[in-house]
Amino acid sequence: MAGAIQQDGPGRIAWRLLAAFGGGYALVSSFVAMIGQVLPLIGVARGEAVALALMLALFIYVPVCLLMIATPRPWRDGLAVVATAAALMLLARAI
Repeated sequence: MAGAIQQDGPGRIAWRLLAAFGGGYALVSSFVAMIGQVLPLIGVARGEAVALALMLALFIYVPVCLLMIATPRPWRDGLAVVATAAALMLLARAI
């Protein structure tokens, strides 16, 4: 597993970093938007909902970054991160 990054070319390493940090940011921001929309529907104040979502976002961002650095299949996993971020954002806009 540790040798996977050492064998990657510069394009693949750039994709890993872009998907880790950029995709992770997109995933976390869409998660916060979705939770910020959903929790007020069940009675939580909007400010508290957003604060809770921001605190929970760390539990998503760090594992996504670690996943993208350590995965042996960065293209597939990076596309999964980006697709999940897009789906969450569409869901947040639909609510």
